[in-house]
Amino acid sequence: MSDQQLTDTKQWLRKRRSQRIELTVSVVVHRPPKQGQQFSERSQKLVVNAHGALMVLAEKVMPRQRLLMQNIDSGEQKECRVVYVEKELTGPTKVAVEFTQPAPSFWRIAYPPADWTAST
Repeated sequence: MSDQQLTDTKQWLRKRRSQRIELTVSVVVHRPPKQGQQFSERSQKLVVNAHGALMVLAEKVMPRQRLLMQNIDSGEQKECRVVYVEKELTGPTKVAVEFTQPAPSFWRIAYPPADWTAST
């Protein structure tokens, strides 16, 4: 990795509002009725933080699009918006979403990272 890439990575990490962790949790993501054609898609392996998640979706979504995410285990539902879409030539599309309000308890983690409570 070049010095420039390391510098860019360090700056990006400093900008992160809360630590990310890998988590296997069942969620259903769907488009609110007023946001166009409805879809419902289940995802499990996520990278999460107090502010949102990075997941794989088959459904086509666009940046700034509003979605609803439901934690299957708890039944809790939160509104979020798409902040990043990375479509590879082959393989699944990675989608980053941000909750409209920080929601560290949404993931039901017994011992979340310390910066999750400071970020709310």
